[in-house]
Amino acid sequence: MCASMFVLLAALGLAFDLGRIYIAHNEGQVFADAASMAAAQQFDGSPDGLIRASAAARNLPGRWNMAAESFKNIRVDFSKDGSRWEQDWRLLTGDAAAIHLARVKVEGNNLDITFLRAVGGPTSFEVPAQAVAAANPVRLLE
Repeated sequence: MCASMFVLLAALGLAFDLGRIYIAHNEGQVFADAASMAAAQQFDGSPDGLIRASAAARNLPGRWNMAAESFKNIRVDFSKDGSRWEQDWRLLTGDAAAIHLARVKVEGNNLDITFLRAVGGPTSFEVPAQAVAAANPVRLLE
């Protein structure tokens, strides 16, 4: 009886922690998708458009961990062809009009593990997300 109770509690704890990880990942992915599309929407072929694109992605309101925390470490990269990505578009080309891809990475969001640590699991789990959007028309690519 005692062993079966332990197994049942371990299964419930595993389901609880994995469910929280799944939800946190989905929250991060939805934010990354929306932020990359918000950035791509600002592209107008000018350097100011790229500055606005970066600000639009970073300033997008969004929360994760059951809406308890704001996103940290939002990285916005630009590319003209998807092969090379840079935060500073001038490292890619001197022409802002050539940039038409925005990638948003959300990293460093660590979710505290509640039950799995009791059986030797990790104390936290990083939940990263990434999305790429293109302009004209604004659409998600990944």
